[in-house]
Amino acid sequence: MHRLQSPAMKRLSTDVRPEHYALELVVDPRRDDFRGRLTLRLQAPPGTSSLELHSVDLKIEEASAEDSRGDLAVSRVVEHAGHETIELRLARPLEGDRATVHLRYRGPLRRDLRGLYLARSGERRYAATQLEATDARRMFPCFDEPDKKARFALTVQIPKGARAVSNGAIAGETLRGTRKTVRFRETPPLSTYLVALVVGDLECSRARRCGKTPIRVWHVPGKSHLTSFALEAAVASLERLERYFGLAYPYGKLDLIAVPDFEFGAMENAGAVTFRESLLLVDPTTVTLGERKRVAEVIAHELAHMWFGDLVTMAWWDDLWLNEAFATWMAFSIVDDWKPEWEMWLDFQHHRAAAFALDGLKNTHPIYVEVASPGEATENFDAITYEKGASVVRMLEHWLGAAKFKKGVRSYIRAHREGNARAADLWRALGKASGTAVAPMVRAWIERPGFPLVSVKRVDRGKRAWLDLEQERFFASARVPDEARRERWPIPAVLRVRGRGAPRQLRKLVTARRAKIELGNAADVRWVYANADEGGFYRPLHDAALLDTLVHELDKLTPAERMGLVGHQWAGVRAGRAPLGDFLSLIAGLGDEPRHEILEAALGPLHWLADQVEPQLAPVDSAAYRLWLSAVFKPAWRELGWQARPREGDPERARRAVLLRLIGGAAEDTELLEQADSLIEGYLRDRSALEANLAGPTVELGARLGGKRRYETYLRIMRKARTPQERTRFELGLGSFRDPALVLRTLELLLGDDVPTQDVVPLLMRMLANPAGREAAWSFIQRRWDALEPRISTGLAPRLVTALPALQTKEYRAQVAAFFKAHPLPSATRALKQALETFALDAELRRRATRELARWLAQHSRPGRTRR
Repeated sequence: MHRLQSPAMKRLSTDVRPEHYALELVVDPRRDDFRGRLTLRLQAPPGTSSLELHSVDLKIEEASAEDSRGDLAVSRVVEHAGHETIELRLARPLEGDRATVHLRYRGPLRRDLRGLYLARSGERRYAATQLEATDARRMFPCFDEPDKKARFALTVQIPKGARAVSNGAIAGETLRGTRKTVRFRETPPLSTYLVALVVGDLECSRARRCGKTPIRVWHVPGKSHLTSFALEAAVASLERLERYFGLAYPYGKLDLIAVPDFEFGAMENAGAVTFRESLLLVDPTTVTLGERKRVAEVIAHELAHMWFGDLVTMAWWDDLWLNEAFATWMAFSIVDDWKPEWEMWLDFQHHRAAAFALDGLKNTHPIYVEVASPGEATENFDAITYEKGASVVRMLEHWLGAAKFKKGVRSYIRAHREGNARAADLWRALGKASGTAVAPMVRAWIERPGFPLVSVKRVDRGKRAWLDLEQERFFASARVPDEARRERWPIPAVLRVRGRGAPRQLRKLVTARRAKIELGNAADVRWVYANADEGGFYRPLHDAALLDTLVHELDKLTPAERMGLVGHQWAGVRAGRAPLGDFLSLIAGLGDEPRHEILEAALGPLHWLADQVEPQLAPVDSAAYRLWLSAVFKPAWRELGWQARPREGDPERARRAVLLRLIGGAAEDTELLEQADSLIEGYLRDRSALEANLAGPTVELGARLGGKRRYETYLRIMRKARTPQERTRFELGLGSFRDPALVLRTLELLLGDDVPTQDVVPLLMRMLANPAGREAAWSFIQRRWDALEPRISTGLAPRLVTALPALQTKEYRAQVAAFFKAHPLPSATRALKQALETFALDAELRRRATRELARWLAQHSRPGRTRR
């Protein structure tokens, strides 16, 4: 079966607008379909002879209408499958400017995590919704466009023993035989994509209150002990969001629902937010620091949407970025205020790195992009929309000042409350609040692809010093011609300058291609870092003299700047703008780095070298690289050891886990692997035998070294996992085994009930990252595509495609291009172009890096740490 090409995005008439949906559904998760009755009140011009609504895979069984004159027959229902609409042709033209449409219909309980779909938890079956971006039309006929807001009154008939959760609070329940009818309170005006319904055997926590708002966590039975942290995070987030916006939470009650099979991380349905279980339910006794941070950040993100997205909604999908960028930025800000010791803005640097990597490709896209099809709407849920967008929002807030920025945001929300808006409306509000022309500056960042590379050179003349800055567009490829790089951005540059006293900051809006910034007395300038606290979305590339000083004074940089320096230097290596040796010298200076976030920034590049370059080296050089890597980081590991010390804090525990990934994973240190192989056995018997932060890396290393018996144990634990995080840990662990027979066994699991649809792509990605599994995984994708393709959800398809460059060779690149030409994935059209570009970039870097690494190792043949 081939996925059909995505149809054009049919825009409905602007003359016809919905006002109110009264929706009655009959939903039994044990059945394969559901039934619906819709009464839709709308505005329409007098004389209208037909009405067009979005509808996909819904069978209309009855249709009628009425207007100011009375009953009005629908003479014919015409399906326009290519536009995902139905047309109701009326027996006579409408009289008056109001009409009511009555529809009775039937639809499938879907299997693709879209619309109203089936989710399983063991033997239990649930019905759940995911309607963003354009999938409300798969649940009920509607005006499925964000600017067609209306009120919703939902009634659902369900099995007697089931429970139902929707946007509104329950207004009443009635029992009749084996059926229960639940009536929900009418919603404020909502876009269709924000409607929610979950039905099945559900339990909920006791309500916590934030002011007048009751907050509950809903889940499958047996997981009530996993709800306390989510409730705490939700209360903390809601309190801070109400203060920030200066408006009370607008939807009466707040339900957080853990759905056992869910495509995205979470979805901001008004008053009924849905989540992956692993991003809502955690065990306080076993959760890692990273898992706590991620759950808190996702909750804050979705709750920020209650104002920025739900109360005020984008007018069309081309402004999706504004919703998601703002919520991403706000989430980190809110959690940072709640838990300052977590230093959330360092975590943001990891998220931003994904946007930098994507935006350095030729096949990137602007933050603002026109949307013409459902597939295009879906593929815009990427790092450019979220993380680059959030970086621009953060940069804008720093430039205007936090108080003026908040004043402008509050004005924007109040002006467009319960309506729709565009980015230009926000720029006007921010401009009025700040007295600054915001649009000219910010449009350069959102309306064109890419970002600046700023070359930084110190110049001393006499007693004076200054910086020469030169900007160009950054490309990950060294082969892009100079004329393509000649772009300019208005860069709100902030520099950190260290002299004899405390570091100081210099600020300058750089608009020209070349700029000069005076530093003052040369004797009072030891070094300059050209993106203070990494607040700007640009890559500084410091000249050799500046870089050498920075490398030798790493501990004088802020943690964000140390993270940035690692990322920028690696990007320079990839782009052919910096020597690999300089990057490795920088890494050598991180051996006693106390911050786990900086070590995590080094982890990706070092894994890439171990995976794609080290195997190309001569055996003696290959061994030397791994010995060098171990020698850099192993002294720090020996100081920490496997066991956490009494009263040891979360940062030290997280640092130990990263060191294990570096030494055991990237360097494959024999001693550490042997220890991990022994310790995993104890952990499989007793999950308290390892400190929680070590569980993930140890499970992965245990899989690398394990055989059939260990595989069976992983599989058994996965099936009976005590927490969502434990299930994910062991499920992904199955993708890390190296035995060819076990690789094939895991691939076959992808087609059965053991792996829920939400996890098919993440597990395939893990297998593509596994050197012993990637070729088998690609063969399986091609060979079993007819069975596999229905389990690759629309939103996750781009992630699968962008993982394929792990196959590395030009032969595989040709196969990937040919396969997806024959089997197109509309939501991954752009991702395919990016993957093919990455194949070529990686091949070119492997050629360069293999030579440079061998040469560098020959000059540094005695492994050891370079101390700061």
